[in-house]
Amino acid sequence: MRLPFTGGSKQALLEAQSEIENLRTDLAIRDGNMGLFQERLAELELSLEDEGWQLLGGATGQEFSRQGLTIINGLVRLYFLKNPLIRRAILTQTQYVFGQGVNITAKHAVVNEVVQEFLDDLKNRAELTEHQALMIKETELQCFANLFFVFFVNQYKGNVRVRTIPMDQITEIITNPEDSKDPWYYKREWMSSGINAETGQYAVEMFSAYYPDWRFSSTVRPKTIGSIEVRWDEPVYHVAVNRLSDMRFGVSEVYSALDWSRAYKEFLENRATVFKALARFAWNLTTKGGAVGVAAAKAKLSTTLATGNETNPAPATGSTFIGTEGLKMEPLKTAGATAPAEEGRAFRLMVSSATGIFEHYLTGDPSTGNLATAKAMELPMLMMFRDRQQLWASVLTEILNFVIDEAVRAGRLPGTVGKNVYGEDVVTLALDKDNENEELREKPICRDIEVEFPNILSDVETRMAAIVAGATLDGKPAAGTIEEKLLTRLILEALGIDDIDAILTEMFPPEDEEKPGPGEPPEGEPEEEPPEAQFASAVRSLELAVRLVLTK
Repeated sequence: MRLPFTGGSKQALLEAQSEIENLRTDLAIRDGNMGLFQERLAELELSLEDEGWQLLGGATGQEFSRQGLTIINGLVRLYFLKNPLIRRAILTQTQYVFGQGVNITAKHAVVNEVVQEFLDDLKNRAELTEHQALMIKETELQCFANLFFVFFVNQYKGNVRVRTIPMDQITEIITNPEDSKDPWYYKREWMSSGINAETGQYAVEMFSAYYPDWRFSSTVRPKTIGSIEVRWDEPVYHVAVNRLSDMRFGVSEVYSALDWSRAYKEFLENRATVFKALARFAWNLTTKGGAVGVAAAKAKLSTTLATGNETNPAPATGSTFIGTEGLKMEPLKTAGATAPAEEGRAFRLMVSSATGIFEHYLTGDPSTGNLATAKAMELPMLMMFRDRQQLWASVLTEILNFVIDEAVRAGRLPGTVGKNVYGEDVVTLALDKDNENEELREKPICRDIEVEFPNILSDVETRMAAIVAGATLDGKPAAGTIEEKLLTRLILEALGIDDIDAILTEMFPPEDEEKPGPGEPPEGEPEEEPPEAQFASAVRSLELAVRLVLTK
């Protein structure tokens, strides 16, 4: 840039131009630094532990900003798909939690009909209740630490369908101004693309909406908050893990393992790079004679393939090298050229520590574990899996109770909707007038849900030995410590027999069936043995059957 000369010395003009150029340079440097600073914000947020982390954006200083969680979730998604350690840790827990399935029933037949209809709905099976859907949900819970279930209710029939909103679309959780642990609304922002039905043109649109928390009970229901729609008919149930009580969002359960899994990956990559470099040279040749000797050896060993006529081919496998004095040829030694592979074990152990999955599960190396210590050492890991099963039992029970409530509101199930002392809706089922038990006729219909997971470890022999020991006192005559019907149930459960209730009903008919009075054996039949003898006989029969099963 040149400025017009308007008077004054030429030297002053040159100085002014120089100063302008310096300002331009400073401005360019500042612009570059600002861009670099903005790019590094995300990395700073992912390494906050270096200086004691604090929020870079958002409403509070107790948790990561929403942008930071999005970055973490993106990394976790990539690592789950690509990094073997992270993938194996996540899938191991998922397979232990849901690998054997889960059985869900309601105790009361009328309630169970509603529950099973919800579970069998094709849309619900695809989203939640089918085996594969449950496996995916457990995987997503480990990866992203948050699940947002949204319910779609048929107001006339009371049927419920469930979907989940992707974590990245929930941008804000609005809570009670006087109680931060009481969520009111979830703000969702998402992009939708497709063909416009009216114009026939492909379009991409941005949408926003507020969804009420499923437990938020309000007498005032605004249609919009600001200019954003509130979808009152689509309540959301938020499930979050790996968070503290003052955090609104959970943080990925494998977040603490990402750095160490990356370190182990780089450790192996560096070893592979060194070995690849060493593999370029297989032999070490030493010769006397200086440059002349080196040139002579090179001529002897060089290939002539490039000339189109190979006259110096490589020796056949197993050939003998013969050289003069001062000429020595030996294999290139690579031992000790790199760090031992076992030095990388510390990185694997940190991944194991962060995820709770033992090392031999992550690597498939049985040498790091043995049967003698498995039961004792892996108990914390098994407790972790059972804890997650209990969490899912609670989640599924909560969802099914919501389904039962909506069935009452629509009149599918008998009951009433009232208010508690806090003004919140309370759904109560009607009295169980048709119950055969007189005492239960004066109580509401039972709405208990049973969510049962099979035993993670099926150690049948140990369980059977404990049952037999408890019933027979280690082979001695029966002591009456376990009632015969309960003993039979325990044995059938230990053997993993299906439909136990039907078998017990057949073996032990209901008490209200006609039976001979005390001391009155049926006509034409011999007198029954005393109860003690019957019990001992039953125990012996069951013990013999168990032994036959275990020896197969």
